[in-house]
Formats: sequence, C-alpha cells, structure tokens
Amino acid sequence: MTLFRKYNEKIPRRGILGAMMFLACMFSYVIRTNLSITIVAMVNATSKSGSHGPICTQTALSSNQTVELKDYGERYEWNQHIQGLLLSGYFYGVLPASVPAGLLAEKYGGSKVVAFATLIPALLNLLMPWAAGIHYGFVFVLRFMMGFFGGAVYPALHAMIARWVPPSEKGMFVWTMQGGPFGTVVTFALCGQVISAFGWKSAFYVTSGLMLVFYALWLYLIYDTPDIHPGITEKEKAYIKEQIGTTISKQKAPLPIRSIVISVPFLVLLWSHFANMWGIYFIATNGPKYTLEVLGFNMKSGGFLTGLPYIARLGAGVLFAAVGDYIRRKNYIPLVWIRKLFMLFSHMGPAICLLIMTYAGCDATVAMVMLILALAFNGAACQTSLVNHQDLAPNFAGSLYGIMNTFGSFPGFIIPPIIGALTNERNGIEEWRVMFWLSAGVFTSATILFWLFGSAQIQPWNDLSHAKPTEIAEEEKQMTAIETKELQTDNEENERL
Repeated sequence: MTLFRKYNEKIPRRGILGAMMFLACMFSYVIRTNLSITIVAMVNATSKSGSHGPICTQTALSSNQTVELKDYGERYEWNQHIQGLLLSGYFYGVLPASVPAGLLAEKYGGSKVVAFATLIPALLNLLMPWAAGIHYGFVFVLRFMMGFFGGAVYPALHAMIARWVPPSEKGMFVWTMQGGPFGTVVTFALCGQVISAFGWKSAFYVTSGLMLVFYALWLYLIYDTPDIHPGITEKEKAYIKEQIGTTISKQKAPLPIRSIVISVPFLVLLWSHFANMWGIYFIATNGPKYTLEVLGFNMKSGGFLTGLPYIARLGAGVLFAAVGDYIRRKNYIPLVWIRKLFMLFSHMGPAICLLIMTYAGCDATVAMVMLILALAFNGAACQTSLVNHQDLAPNFAGSLYGIMNTFGSFPGFIIPPIIGALTNERNGIEEWRVMFWLSAGVFTSATILFWLFGSAQIQPWNDLSHAKPTEIAEEEKQMTAIETKELQTDNEENERL
C-alpha cells in the first residue's frame, strides 16, 4: 500500500485530469450520438417512389432488383420528420441546462456536476428500447432528459480547466475535449458492430454499461481543485498556483450579465462557437444517415467509416494544440493572431471541404475524403472557439461556456428538422446539397466576424475586485472590527481617567 501511495504521488495530477476529461467528453458524445446510427436500424427507409434503401444503391441497381433490409429487430414507421424530432430531442434538453451547469460548477465544483451528468443519462439510456416500443413520444422525452443532464459536462469541465491548468497548457487541455467527437467514432464503430451482431436494442445496453464503469472511475480519481486533491504534490500545486496567478479569484460574485451581453468579443466568439457546433452536429447527428441512406454503406462499414473523420479530428487536434501552445510560449505573434490564423483551419477548412463533398455525388471515396478533411481541419478549434472564452474571462470560464453551449446547442435541434423537411419526400443528394451549402455559409460568416472583432485580451469584467456582494461583506466586517477596536480603546481610556 505504501509503494502504491509513493507511485501515485509521482503521477502528475494534471495528466490524470486530462485523460479523464477526454473520457468524460467521449461518453458525453456516446450518449448523444448513439441514436444517430441506431435509428437507421429502427426505421424503414423509403424514397418518394416507395422503394426501400439508399438512393445511390437504387441508382446502381436495375429496375427489377430490390434492396433487402437487414433484420436488426423491430422496425418502426417513423418518417423523416419524426426521426429529425427524435435526433434533436437531446439538444432541446441541453438548451436550458448549460448556463445553470456552469454556475453550479463554479459554486460547488465541476467534478460533482460531471459525475451526475454521466450517471443519470446512462440510466435513462437503458430505457430507450422500452420507450421505442411504447411510442416515439417517450423516446423524445428520454432524449430531452439525457440532454438536460448530459449537457452539463462541458461547462463543468471548462470551470475545472480554469482552476487546474496554466495558460500555456490550455490548448492541450482543450484538445482533450476532442474526446467528445472521438466518442462519435467509438459510438458509430461499436454500435455498428453490436447492432449487426445482436440487434439495435443491444447498442443501448452496451453504451450505458460502459458509461457506468467510467462514472465509478471518475468518482475515485477526480477532485475539483488542486488544493483539495489528496494525491497532488506540493511542487505541482505550487506550480499551478504560480502559473495561473491572479486571473482566477476565490471570490464568489454574480455573473456580470450586462457586461457579457454588450461584450463584442464575446458575442463574436458566441457565433464562432455556434458555427463550430453546427459543423460537428451536422456530421455527428446526420453523418450516419447520409452514408447509410444515401451513399449506401452497410451497417458494419458505415458505422466505422462515418467515425473516421473524428479520428482525423483527434489526430489533427493534437498537432494544432501543440503548435498553438508552442507559438504562445515563444511569443512569436500576439495571442489574438494565433486565434485568428487558426480560424482559417478550424472554420474555413471545413467550409471548403463540405462544398466539394456535396458535388462528389455518389462517388463515396471523394465524399469520405472530404468529410475526413473537414473534421481534420476543424481540430484547430482547440486554439479558437473552444478556448477563447478562457482568454476573455477565466474567472467565469464555466458560466461563459455554459452560455456558449446553450447557444451552440441550437444547431442540434435546428439541423435535424431541416434535413427532415428536405428529405421527407426524396432522400437524395440534391436535397442534402442545400444543407451542405448552408453549413459552409455558417462557417464562413463566423470566420469573417472573428477576424474583424475577435479579441484575446482579458476583459475588464473578469476583475472581481469590484464584485459588490463580496466586497461589501468584507467592508462590513472590517468596519465592525474597527468600531469594536475603537470602543475598546475608549473604554480603556475612560478607565484610566
């Protein structure tokens, strides 16, 4: 036991935190995207003519051939509108949860919030097969509740980063949140295999089981701040405090809502984050539908291939994070230019790739290469929209990301209904092309606005020295102490007289 304790003390706590943050984000995406691939096995896909199967496969077959739907379990007659509603249900739940999650994480600790945000969705996910057999309305309710609790993960983690991570390491730590999109890789590949072997119901049980194992590990390993961690060394604790300096205060103050609302740099960041999440949700939520229902991949290969772009995003994210942090340490260029230059990769890169992809037609190879490149470029977001709020106001990092996550959740429930409306009559390439153009436009507009108005300076409202509730309380204590001391002095003087 003593040997284990000595070995444990030599492990950097920041390293363990980073690894667990990666897994927390991964499982957050597992729960939000498992329905994206499972629903393909749960419904009957039909075209306008009434034929079944992918549009590209139908084109390749002669008129007297049919596409056989595999038996993965009971199939439901849910049209594209219903499917869009169910896929967006998670994001409706995230909408009211993100800001309170950031506030709770700053007040009570991010580790506790992440724990609950993992446990409750995992348990709700176990009920999905039952809910689908009753009515799709119950599926929507479960997805909404999963989003409400699961949406707390990211704001809570950003609150923890502000208290654990020195500025020169934040790019790499924000990269650990690429564990989220990597969760899409795991979900698509794992669920594709599980569904193919055991049916779609098993996919829900397997994903929940893995999340419950992670929940137990999180409780054992993670603490809110370096000060309360029992295994951290004094050397590492001192290093963290010295590097973070005075940008983080122990004072508790109300969120400066008015200052945030009129802050142009934050409003520009808000739109940049919206664009980033638009691209991720578009591909994560509807990627399986496009590759399976339009391009015609089978369940095994389709699940894996749709996950490949997220592997590319993960690998490219490491490079972007390392390069950005290196440039920052060396002070080659101002921080704001690091953010702006990397926007060309994180936002303009995907915009161009999506436009090329939409004109690839049924050429599955070109389409997949562009999809992979789109998310590989987007890996640079760890140096742009995913970290810029830490530049602007680290004291309110959790709350700011909660606001960003709320606004960034809108694509999650905007995109599926739009695709449902576009593809309900005919699920073809031309119908999807409208969505690709719209996505490219969102990315481009965010890049232009950030170049014009983006900032990396700490904003004045990050300073808590003017936080009235705390300051007044301290002044009252000081005045009381002064008055008491003066009264004692007067009494002593009177006694002498």
